[in-house]
Amino acid sequence: MRVLIVGAGPAGLTVAETVREHDLDSEITLLSSEPFPPYAPPAMADHFLTGHEEALFWKGRDPAARLGVVWRSGTRVESVRPDDHEVVLAGGERLAWDRLVIATGSRLYAPIEGHDLPGVANFKSLSAATTLVDRGRQGTVRTALVVGAGFIGVEVALLLADLGLEVTQVEMADRVMSRMLDSETAAIVHTELDRRGVQVLLETRVTAFAGRRRVKKLLLASGDELKADVYIAATGIKPNIELLAGSGVDLAWGVLVDDHLRTSAPHVYACGDVAETVDRLTGERYVHAIWPNAVAQGRVVGLNLLGFDTVYEGSETMNSLKHLGVPVMAVGADRGEQVLRWRRDGVLRKLYLDDGHIVGFRLAGDVRAAGVYRSLMLRRADVSRFGEHLVDPRFGVADLIPAV
Repeated sequence: MRVLIVGAGPAGLTVAETVREHDLDSEITLLSSEPFPPYAPPAMADHFLTGHEEALFWKGRDPAARLGVVWRSGTRVESVRPDDHEVVLAGGERLAWDRLVIATGSRLYAPIEGHDLPGVANFKSLSAATTLVDRGRQGTVRTALVVGAGFIGVEVALLLADLGLEVTQVEMADRVMSRMLDSETAAIVHTELDRRGVQVLLETRVTAFAGRRRVKKLLLASGDELKADVYIAATGIKPNIELLAGSGVDLAWGVLVDDHLRTSAPHVYACGDVAETVDRLTGERYVHAIWPNAVAQGRVVGLNLLGFDTVYEGSETMNSLKHLGVPVMAVGADRGEQVLRWRRDGVLRKLYLDDGHIVGFRLAGDVRAAGVYRSLMLRRADVSRFGEHLVDPRFGVADLIPAV
């Protein structure tokens, strides 16, 4: 069997590992548009701040050799032809396959005029981020404008501030991380941004990245203009699905897949940030672009390629800023029939329950018991017997033993 995997992030590499774990004979080819070995995007911040590579290249610098797969870096796929069982590379070369996996990931994005102008940096790519960080260290860029204050936007702003840049963050909502955090929890993050020198402009709408050949300024709805040495669009992510144009594969915001992560084209699968999957708690369909989902999906695809009938249970909604010195976790829903709240000094903990079951939680300043909460949530366990003690930071596995 010839397995072609387009994309070498956590999803694509997990597919290769899973197939090779059970099958030593199949021919596996792994394509990446970047010149680097497979890397972990969540570890980029720590890598730039410390220089450490262990977490960034979490499978080593040469996992392809270890797995016995063909590794082609710096290779871009122009188009996919499912009927012919081939892909066409930039330059015209064609690669044949028996099974195809689309794991092309995503990029930072803002639905604003001029977002695709040269000079708008994509900090989700190690290549682009390395170039930007190097320029900052060389002193050729000193100021940055970050459009969007969601999780990714805040992460980028904190990293650039820690690297010594003067950072301004522009957000149209009335608080940072408005899609994931309530006002009370968001205020804790905002305080940390202030402390670390990031200027946050709330309720400020950007109308365009402006410039003739390259972005030169931000245009605001107020009529004002903002300028900086570097501009970053970070209101969300956009799946890299352009290679599937004209392929016949069903697309929405991402690649539509079924509960086995199969696309509408026979023998073509999709996983990771590019796949549009269902939320395991709500059943809603969207792109769940986080590391744990990518790895889990990669394993499901690998098992299905091997003929094991494996159903994907659904994705999780989860984000964390722990690795940037801000102990904040947001998991699942941000509302429920019952809200349990615990606050002391700079610590805020909120659990959201429906009918005695955890449907989400927000932890700031102290993220203890996050793993226990997540496990109880995914198991849909009845936690009503724990009462207010459930939200206490001291709640843990020991509290579950009498119930078991």
